[in-house]
Amino acid sequence: MKTNLRFSTLAILIVLLTFGPSLITHAQLFDGEREGLLLGVGVGYAAIASGGEIEGSAAGFATSGKLGYGLSDQLTIYLSSTVPSIIPSLGFMYFTDPNSKYYLHGALGYTSANEDSLVSLSGGIGYELRDHVSLELGLGYVRYTDTYTSGFNIWTGETFNETSESNIITIAATFNVHFY
Repeated sequence: MKTNLRFSTLAILIVLLTFGPSLITHAQLFDGEREGLLLGVGVGYAAIASGGEIEGSAAGFATSGKLGYGLSDQLTIYLSSTVPSIIPSLGFMYFTDPNSKYYLHGALGYTSANEDSLVSLSGGIGYELRDHVSLELGLGYVRYTDTYTSGFNIWTGETFNETSESNIITIAATFNVHFY
């Protein structure tokens, strides 16, 4: 029952992402040109594997979100939050030819709190199935560094810090809707 619900939900999302843009009337803000404001959402499937201090693998739903600006019909810069990059990142989409349906995409992200940090790098290819609807394949790498106190000397007040590092690899395929 639970599996059927997952497949039904996924099927509905794919139908909405594929045919939804043709049902939406375009405002002047989203004029169909790749230049200007970009708003993108997507859903798909991802596989994640990690090594180092945190080891394991998992698979499941992937999501994608983009908010950015198209500098031309070929280049768009955006803020993204996707499974391949895991953390909010600065990304790009680049169409090698303005009339091409194929494009390259990538993102770079960094965040830190206290002495912990996450660095992410992702990239991949995309193909516009129709106007505003695309399929993206992405590969991501994340390095997680965790610094923690491993000991404390009560006589000197000295603390002992250790650092652990984990590497995470993600592979994701998402159906996306891009409003531009």
